[in-house]
Amino acid sequence: MKNKYLIIALSMCVSALVNSGCSKTTASLTGTASVADFSFIENAASSDTLPYPIGISFTNNSTEAFLYQWDFGDNTQLSGIASPLHYYSGGGTYDVRLTSVGSNGNNSVTKKIYIEGACKFEFFKTLTDCGNSKEWTWSNDGDAIKVLSPDATQVYFTGAPASCQSDDVYIFGSDGSLTYKANDFTFDVQSGYSCQPGIPNAPKYHVVIKEGQDPVITLDPIEGSDRHPFIGTNDIVKDNKYTVISYDNENMVIRGTLADGALVQVKLKKVVKLTADQVLTMLAAHKWRFDAADPAPITVGIEASPSSYFAGGPLADCQVDDEYTFTADKKISYNANGSTFIAPPYSCGDDLSYSNIDFSFTPVSGVAGLAQFRLPLTPNIFFGTTDSPNGVNIYRVLEISDKKMLIRAGDGTSTVWTMKFVAQ
Repeated sequence: MKNKYLIIALSMCVSALVNSGCSKTTASLTGTASVADFSFIENAASSDTLPYPIGISFTNNSTEAFLYQWDFGDNTQLSGIASPLHYYSGGGTYDVRLTSVGSNGNNSVTKKIYIEGACKFEFFKTLTDCGNSKEWTWSNDGDAIKVLSPDATQVYFTGAPASCQSDDVYIFGSDGSLTYKANDFTFDVQSGYSCQPGIPNAPKYHVVIKEGQDPVITLDPIEGSDRHPFIGTNDIVKDNKYTVISYDNENMVIRGTLADGALVQVKLKKVVKLTADQVLTMLAAHKWRFDAADPAPITVGIEASPSSYFAGGPLADCQVDDEYTFTADKKISYNANGSTFIAPPYSCGDDLSYSNIDFSFTPVSGVAGLAQFRLPLTPNIFFGTTDSPNGVNIYRVLEISDKKMLIRAGDGTSTVWTMKFVAQ
């Protein structure tokens, strides 16, 4: 369509030249060919409510041209204005193409321009990754959900996300769009505290950033529904507003106000996409020990409430030096360094070290986890604690980095043990 437009324009020019001369004169194009060129400047911020339309002033620097066509790279209408002012809905990188038409032909130039817009604000850039589709999901920490008193001095409830919550994904677009992926089920607080088929959520959001104040995320209403939008738990939050208590590139803590004035607090983390092979490589890269510095390195509960049976406490002396080693060819070794903590009777006992035990390693299906390993159902072959996990000997890797690892023992159908490890 663009080329057709230019051909028609150029044909009109040729026709004009032909008709203006003697009928016996052969028509020809005259002059030098046009050369397309432009520069641009981003206008000053127009609002502290993000994102906002970003005005870009384009200056046409083309030569030997009298017709122009702009493609702004954002799927909006083409423009024929010589030096237009164009508004982009969000920051990011765009390919802008200017085509110029002169009396001796047309020419075009494409420039890749980066528009900062709301992305100049640190929090907005962290939240959205400015056009790179950054995804957020639940933290697996035991206090990923908290309900606090209105002054935040008392804790009414604390817990980990339910199984159908832990795989929820939130994508905050730099254009103000919100994408919610329930991945089959949503834990529905608004309808009886149970896992329900995926629930609709807000299509848009905005952020208010003011000097000296925490950022505030506000969700749009859900069109055509009497439900309330949400981030994390779908409790009904006053004015659909969430204050960002803390954040970095990997983690975020938000807090909303409930109808009775209590505060609901949610911990989110950046989605890290790893294949099972990548997880195995990371497992084998280090020796692993319990995270003795964590106040709750082991919790026990069920998949919907992983710390409901035991909320954690300090390790026994004989657990602190337990050491586990994985190999890329799927063998595991355990060094008790003299004594193993036996559960029950929940005390330090014999050394149950083992070496080069084969394990299977597969992706996870239906429950939380990046990948899982299964140990043989042999007496005294275990990982972490001797009483886990109810005869199936399945261990799911929930999170892993070059420093830490979060493991959940059990297949999710009954008791689960969640254990934190650090690399050695």
